[in-house]
Amino acid sequence: MDASENVFDAVVVGGGPAGSCCAALLAKRGARVLLLEKEKFPRDKPCGDALGAKALAVIDELGLREKISKKAFLRSGGIIFSSPSGHFAKIGEGEEGGFVCKRAELDSILFSHAKQVCTAIEGEEVVDVIFEGERAVGVCSKDQMGEAKNYYAKLIVGADGANSVVARKVGAAFVRAEHLCSAVRGYYSNVEGLGREIEVHFLPECMPGYFWVFPLSSHEANIGVGMLVLDLQKKKLNLWKVLQDCMKNKRFKGRFEKASLQGELKGWSLPLASAKRKCAGNGWALVGDAASLVDPFSGEGIGNAMKSARILARTIGKKLQEGDLPEGEFERYCQELWKEIEVDISNSMNLQRLGRHSFLLDLIIGKAGKSEWLRRELSTMLVESEAKGKAKSPLFYLRALLS
Repeated sequence: MDASENVFDAVVVGGGPAGSCCAALLAKRGARVLLLEKEKFPRDKPCGDALGAKALAVIDELGLREKISKKAFLRSGGIIFSSPSGHFAKIGEGEEGGFVCKRAELDSILFSHAKQVCTAIEGEEVVDVIFEGERAVGVCSKDQMGEAKNYYAKLIVGADGANSVVARKVGAAFVRAEHLCSAVRGYYSNVEGLGREIEVHFLPECMPGYFWVFPLSSHEANIGVGMLVLDLQKKKLNLWKVLQDCMKNKRFKGRFEKASLQGELKGWSLPLASAKRKCAGNGWALVGDAASLVDPFSGEGIGNAMKSARILARTIGKKLQEGDLPEGEFERYCQELWKEIEVDISNSMNLQRLGRHSFLLDLIIGKAGKSEWLRRELSTMLVESEAKGKAKSPLFYLRALLS
């Protein structure tokens, strides 16, 4: 590779949903982009596998909706909630929701698309960020043979997940335990009672946290559990054991008796957006989990990951070809990102606090099981940022109590 071949407008580190979408959207705006992924596709990535409205909006912008639909991923149709004491409510019944699809398949689709519009290299791990003075100007990577390579760009994008090398090297990687969630999931076959609804269960075994069953087909599901790291530390819990205990809860009698784990259980960390991390600086920007953008209530990260990629491409994309970018342009991405997600994150934090109180969950879910009005309200709260704010209104709980 000669000197001209290792200089780009942008280098994107990480080929997951945030990185692949960011690379493709920057390239769509005329930038010369290099996308680096340390593994080779297809590769697994532990996740809940739910793909909601925010992610689908970016998929539509990339023109990939038809390809996703043709893959015959399960189209979700509502959410089943259960409370600590065993009340059930079905929210959004009959509505066409997002998809549930294994990340090994989704990520391959997104990376393959990015590969068509930019330079994409698999099996090459970024180990350092190169600086000139205080400005990030490139990355140093190593291929699977251990050969080191340097690449240079006006923009270095960290899309390399919760343990982001880019975030660490630019000094933006610290997340406290109260803003970090830990999760474990496995793929199980021969699961009984699956429909098209995703299931979220607030069980005594995992409070404050939740146990999920996300159907992949009529008999296969992504089953997992997530809790704040701080709570796990205080209670001295083993999350792998918590998952097994949840599956043995009496409300699921018969559903998991014949269930068979496919592959192995996998755990991962989710840096929550309740910690507003610095996500851009002189020559660099962070997207997705590298920027701590996981929803504090649902634990869903793909939507905000892809949304942050779109916002970065929109704010900086065209300017990459106009010469050197002043530091203020990178800060503008940060400002635009939080302008779009701050209300949603704030309201999700309110819902997260609600989820710590068993009696409120019992009240709301118990009433929702009987009240069509409350089911509609909750369905709206799950998809609309402004509506989530009702979770902190005493009048909402009063009306729920009287419904």
